[in-house]
Amino acid sequence: MDKIKLKDGTIIEIKESSNGGSFRMRFSDPQEYLTTLAMLTQDNLSAYQVQTNEGLVCANPVNKECLTQMVSPLWADDGTLAGLDVTFNLTDVDLLAKAVKELQVGQQALQEGQEIQDGAIEELAKMSGGEV
Repeated sequence: MDKIKLKDGTIIEIKESSNGGSFRMRFSDPQEYLTTLAMLTQDNLSAYQVQTNEGLVCANPVNKECLTQMVSPLWADDGTLAGLDVTFNLTDVDLLAKAVKELQVGQQALQEGQEIQDGAIEELAKMSGGEV
């Protein structure tokens, strides 16, 4: 089995991959799928490695995100859920959209800081007997 080594050092064993564009796994329990999906954060996929079974690096993708998955249920002969076959699709991060989002977060933090400062000035003015 090939492996993916995420930015945080977590290693995920995969059934097959396409050198960073997608990879496939089988899960016996839906909770395992959700746990793996939670590890596939944009930060963890900002720089990771795809490795062969022998540990040789075959790809070093950067700036990826996992926005979609194709989930196929695996059924046992008795009709119960035996597991999930999941293909995780990795796409390039829109770096412009990411930069705009970071700027918006920074602008919001500045606005909140300004509101706190304005409130402190007003409170100080009231305490010193001045009117604002």
